[in-house]
Amino acid sequence: MFKWKKWIFLLTLALLVTGCNSPSNEEKAKEKEKAKAQSKPPKQTALQKLGDNKMEVVLFLNRAEHVLEEVYYSALENAKGKTVHEDSLTYRELPKRFDSKDKIVGYFSRFWSKPLAEALYDNMSTKLVKDNVYVSLPNMDYPAMISVRNTNVQKQNGDLNVTVENAADASVVADRTIRYHLVRDKKTKRYEIKSRNGTYGSENFQ
Repeated sequence: MFKWKKWIFLLTLALLVTGCNSPSNEEKAKEKEKAKAQSKPPKQTALQKLGDNKMEVVLFLNRAEHVLEEVYYSALENAKGKTVHEDSLTYRELPKRFDSKDKIVGYFSRFWSKPLAEALYDNMSTKLVKDNVYVSLPNMDYPAMISVRNTNVQKQNGDLNVTVENAADASVVADRTIRYHLVRDKKTKRYEIKSRNGTYGSENFQ
């Protein structure tokens, strides 16, 4: 009799433990919703629909042409950053978001193809100090004037051919036309600038 009661007690205890460890209906529902959400394709962003509106292209190109300034300004804004003086140049420490080549090129690649992003980085004056990138501000800049008024956009087979006329002041350079070819990145499905042709500002990509 004692053995029988003991067996019933152990069986009851096992059922209780199993019940505690098994997921509740609420937990099962949450897991189902999570799996369903993960199976959905990612929502398209405006950059994936680039070209449907000229202003979208203008905004994108303006951001692309100012990526260097974003990095330079972050060095100025880095209050805790150190400075190094070498060969009459002052190198400023970049903040964490830009403290390596990979991070800087990764940021540039949001707009430019990988080869152009790397060319932009290689034309910066940088110095590596204890594995952190320091940058020296340039003496020359190439601000591009891009607006809906001087920009022509042609879409062909999903690619964008963009021509910007009078992108600089006439007193700066004779050839003031910049031509961009934008394509979709096969991996991210986002637009990137595959090529940039024009005399003005070409020094940053050579």
